[in-house]
Amino acid sequence: MYFKRPRSTLKKTSTNTTTRTFSNKAVPLIFAAVSLMTNFALADVNNTRNQDHTTSVSSNVKEKIPALAHNARLHSNNASWYQVPQGNTVTFKTAYGDVVIALHPTLAPTHVARFKALIEAGFYNEQAFYRVVDGFVAQAGSNDTHDANKFSPSLLSPIKAEFTQPLNSNVNLVETNDMFAPNTGFLDGFPVGVDNNRQEMWGLHCPGVVAFARNSEKDTASTEFYIVIGQAPRHLDRNMSVIGRVVQGMDALQKLPRGNRDTGGVLDDITQESKIKQAFVHANTATPYFLQTPHHEEYQKRTNTGKNLDNPFFHDNAYGPRPIDVCYYQTKSSNKTW
Repeated sequence: MYFKRPRSTLKKTSTNTTTRTFSNKAVPLIFAAVSLMTNFALADVNNTRNQDHTTSVSSNVKEKIPALAHNARLHSNNASWYQVPQGNTVTFKTAYGDVVIALHPTLAPTHVARFKALIEAGFYNEQAFYRVVDGFVAQAGSNDTHDANKFSPSLLSPIKAEFTQPLNSNVNLVETNDMFAPNTGFLDGFPVGVDNNRQEMWGLHCPGVVAFARNSEKDTASTEFYIVIGQAPRHLDRNMSVIGRVVQGMDALQKLPRGNRDTGGVLDDITQESKIKQAFVHANTATPYFLQTPHHEEYQKRTNTGKNLDNPFFHDNAYGPRPIDVCYYQTKSSNKTW
């Protein structure tokens, strides 16, 4: 589905705009992906809430979130929020604003390490979101146009796929018998699928989720990545290496120039509006970001309404209680707890 495109030929125009021309052999590979997608409105994955009172939270990927009694009433506390370590938060500066991504190494440790190393090496600076399909994905990187001599070979080599991981005790289940998984829930606020029989978990392709692109062969990811900007393409679950989710800047991604669907969404012309001005890993002194967990009172109220339609707006609940799609009912992100 997400194939790293063949090396393109670069042609400079008189307006200093780069034009990329691709081989027609690669078009059917990406076109197959476009034919499967549905153009729905993007779920709000960067919905934050401003309140006066905050709670100091300390957490890391090893922290065990305690199980809570059914219908337990919670206020802001350690079980309600996961604090993303600053070193696992990165920013991509675009023409339309900053895009901040929270990473979780447990989902794909080798890919997360590669992503951060590429950022630290400046690989993505002045590269672009060169493939943007409305309601689907925004794919970025060099598209094989980088100068390999400027980077260590270890940064450019293919990575072994990390589609699934051993089930982590921090996972909180939200729904059973999901359309694409036996169970779904969240690992520290990151959406995951769960198979208890296999003792496996994997990142879900919810809106805002970030994963590595690859060729048809499974172990071919190296430098390119994509962000889901539309309807969740869940058919890709367990087939791509998911590394994190956007916690700020989905509005900036929605403003990116779109590519031609007939060519798989690859842009014909790369302008400054598509460029990544700079990418960097956050310092330990940077403002932390937090991800809501399913234990948060607001999340429980929101999902309860989704299941039972206990709101005056709804008048027909003949088929309730209804299942919850965690990609629609994602936990929220914020730069402070509430």
